[in-house]
Amino acid sequence: MIGKDMRVLDIVTLVPQAADVMAAWGLHCSGCSVGGLESLEEGCKAHGYGDEDVQLLLEDIEEARHTAPARPATIIVTAEAARAIRQIGEQEGKLPGDSAGLSVIVDGDGGFCMEFRDRPEEGDKIFINVEEPDVRVFASLLTLGRIGGATIDFREERFKLDLPEDACCDSSETCGCSNKEK
Repeated sequence: MIGKDMRVLDIVTLVPQAADVMAAWGLHCSGCSVGGLESLEEGCKAHGYGDEDVQLLLEDIEEARHTAPARPATIIVTAEAARAIRQIGEQEGKLPGDSAGLSVIVDGDGGFCMEFRDRPEEGDKIFINVEEPDVRVFASLLTLGRIGGATIDFREERFKLDLPEDACCDSSETCGCSNKEK
């Protein structure tokens, strides 16, 4: 459930369509530097919207959320990625550890980054590769709302996040994904 006290960035991370809904309301909070800091209610109030307007906007965002396809709460970690994570973690002195792992997080721009953590955050899901079971990848439900079903791979000397094709948009004008020819 999306709430008025949630940060705008978190709402857009969880419901990417919320940016379009807010823009239709004349709010461009998702592109604003303050959008990562302020709640939806604070952003609305700063632009002169009242409590009833905030509630109607929340309803519109919820409607957009329910019309979006659900993302699976999983991440696939390839053996190559797990080995690369181990190598980097050992070089940085972050691995091995009883509960240490790599956390996939949403950055301030709505992109993704990975950082080593001593333990998962509360509520994080843990993913492993069966060939390298002691290498752990953590992801929050918020992150999984954006990249659930993705594969983390390591190829061409870099990490790749491969989203399932059904996660791509259907817009032939604004998207360079594999679904462009639909």
